[in-house]
Amino acid sequence: MSFADIIGQEDAKSLLTNAVQTGKHSHAYIFSGEKGSGKMMLAEAFAQMLQCENPGDDACGECPACARTISHNNTDVIYISREFDSKTKKFKRNITVDQIREQLINDVDIKPYYKKFKIYIIEDAERMNPQAQNALLKTIEEPPEYVIIILLTSNHNAFLQTILSRCVLIQMKTVEKESIKRLLQEKYESVDYQAEMVSTFSQGNVGKAIALVRDENFNEVKGKVESLCKKVGKMDEFQISSEVAEIKQFNDRDKKEDAAEGEKFQGFIDQMLDLITLWYRDVLLYKATLNDGNIIFKEDLYDIHEQAQTCSYNGINQIIATISETRARLNANVNFDLAILLLIQAMKENTR
Repeated sequence: MSFADIIGQEDAKSLLTNAVQTGKHSHAYIFSGEKGSGKMMLAEAFAQMLQCENPGDDACGECPACARTISHNNTDVIYISREFDSKTKKFKRNITVDQIREQLINDVDIKPYYKKFKIYIIEDAERMNPQAQNALLKTIEEPPEYVIIILLTSNHNAFLQTILSRCVLIQMKTVEKESIKRLLQEKYESVDYQAEMVSTFSQGNVGKAIALVRDENFNEVKGKVESLCKKVGKMDEFQISSEVAEIKQFNDRDKKEDAAEGEKFQGFIDQMLDLITLWYRDVLLYKATLNDGNIIFKEDLYDIHEQAQTCSYNGINQIIATISETRARLNANVNFDLAILLLIQAMKENTR
C-alpha cells in the first residue's frame, strides 16, 4: 500500500510524505475519521514509506522492506487491535491495559530489526479504556527515538486530553463522488448506474463504496426500498403490518449473518434508511428543479416524477425528519416493529 494507491486525502499524504523526506516526523499521530475513510490505508502507506530502502515522493514498492511491509511480514510494523472472543464470535469491546503493556510498552525497548523505525498501529484506538490510555501516555511522552505510534480512531474526542495534546491529529476527509465512481468502474468493474448509485450513497467514504459494491445483499435491500416507496401511498393497514413483519425478518436474518461472519460495514436497517432518504431526496430534487440529471434512482424516474407532482414540500421534509427519528428510536432500543410502523405510516400519510 503506497500513497499513490489512495484516492483523495491529498493534504494528509503531503504532510506525511514531507515528514519522511525531511526527517521531521512526530513520534505519535492520530488518524481520525469514520469507518472506511481510509485510516488504515494511510497508516500502512506511511509505514511503508518509513521502512522503504529507496523512498522518493513515495515508497518504491519494490525493495525487500516494501515487500515485507506489504505482506505484513515486517516485524518492525506492529498492529494492535481488539481481541477476538472465540466464544461469542465477536471482537471484545475494549483494548485493555494488559494488551497495551504486553504488545507495546514491554516491546518498545527492543530496537528495530530491519531499519531505524519501529511503528505501532493501533486500530479502533478509541476503544482503549482509561487505564490503557494512561499506560500508553508515558511512552508517548518519552518514546525511544525510533518509535512511531499511530492511533486510528473514529472518535478522537474519546482520548484523554493529555494524549490528544501530544499527538499530531490528521482528520480524514470525504472524497469527491466522481473519484469514487471512477475507482468503482475501473478497479471493481462496476457498471455505470451501479457506480453512480454507490458513489452517491457512500457520501465520500471510499471504504463504504467498495464494501457496497462487494455486498451481494445491497441490490436486494435496494429492491426492497424501491418496492416500498412506490406502493406505500396506497397501502392499507394489513399491508403495512405485513411490510413491517417482512422488514423485521430481513433485519433478523442480517443479524444472524453478522454474528456468523463478523461485523459488516453497514447493516440492513441502516442501508434501508439511507436508501429511503435518497429516494425522497430524489423526489424533492426533481420537484424543485424539474431536472432528472442528478437523480439517483434513474430506473424509477416515472415514479419519482409522479411523487414529485403529488407530494408537498412539507410532506417530503416530514418523511425525511421521521427517518432521522427512526434512527434515534432504534439506537435507543425502542421496539423495532413500532419504530418501523411509525416510519411507514409517516411515508403513507405524506405520499400520494
